Amino acid sequence: MELEGAARGPHGAPLKPPRPWHHFLVQPLAKAADLLFDPSIVFSFDQTGYLRHRCQFDDDDLDVDMSHRICVVTGGNSGLGLATTRALAERGATVWILGRNTVRSEREVAQLKRETQNPHIHQAHLDLTEPDSITQLSQTLPLDRIDILINNAGALLSEKNVTQNGIDQSLATNLTGHLALTAALLERLRRGERARIIWVSSGGMYAKKLNVDHLFSPPAPFDGVAAYAQAKRAMTVISEQLSRQLASQGIAVHCMHPGWAATPGVEQSLPRFWQITRPILRTPAAGADTIVWLAVCDKAAAQPGLFWFDRKPRSLHLLPRTQHTTEEANHLWASVHEWAQLNPIIWDYS
Repeated sequence: MELEGAARGPHGAPLKPPRPWHHFLVQPLAKAADLLFDPSIVFSFDQTGYLRHRCQFDDDDLDVDMSHRICVVTGGNSGLGLATTRALAERGATVWILGRNTVRSEREVAQLKRETQNPHIHQAHLDLTEPDSITQLSQTLPLDRIDILINNAGALLSEKNVTQNGIDQSLATNLTGHLALTAALLERLRRGERARIIWVSSGGMYAKKLNVDHLFSPPAPFDGVAAYAQAKRAMTVISEQLSRQLASQGIAVHCMHPGWAATPGVEQSLPRFWQITRPILRTPAAGADTIVWLAVCDKAAAQPGLFWFDRKPRSLHLLPRTQHTTEEANHLWASVHEWAQLNPIIWDYS
């Protein structure tokens, strides 16, 4: 209940109470601790890293009414995607979950509607490894515009599988399928309000240098972790290039990584890593925080094409050996479009 006589700003809105004095002490200490602990990776990507970085967040950034925004989240029925969907729905957004498991999506939609009291949560079937599924979705999705597209769905496979089109399934799920989906929804994004595309990468990509040949045809014996990291590395390069293509069209493109989060995907795909690191893993909500921030807050809109972690732009390379050349990036751009059966001219505005 609002108190009578509460202090108000020039437009009549109640003034927020001043921050406690210790707030101004905590931030400098947290920044100093970052210099010490962030290079360790472990104490940056884990839950303690998130708690330390969170001390430097502006809480007002997420105090946003999203009731006029239309968001689409791939893989929004589990893990980071579900945490993202919940956060957007809590702020009143219309949210569409796209996923392969329709039963799970329907269950989560019903639960989210109850929990958030937001009736504008929906689901649609999408298999990123099947071009026909992407085409069907684009033809049937009842949206005239899309403000925010979150390319979140991912897969870390233990065995090599090839799609009907002859593409490695890890590549198709993590990269080419999302690029094809983005192209299919491009006209709706162009009609969006302050539109943005958010790619969800992985900190695991830091271990890999871009290798287009290995991306398309992972070497034997198949290493699912390496294939996943290679796809997520390629994603960061594609995001940069796509940002340059779409910036003049009013569409901001961002890429981020969530750190180490406790999700069903991690538990199933990396059981040993899960067992060892479970006590220090981030919650799904903590892992999804930067996804939500990029979707909700307009601060990053003026800085498209960057790679974000815990609401700050980060370097794409922690090791000099992972640097790629312009020629390698251009080779990837052409190759990924060929694999996704796309003409790069599609991104040109006409």
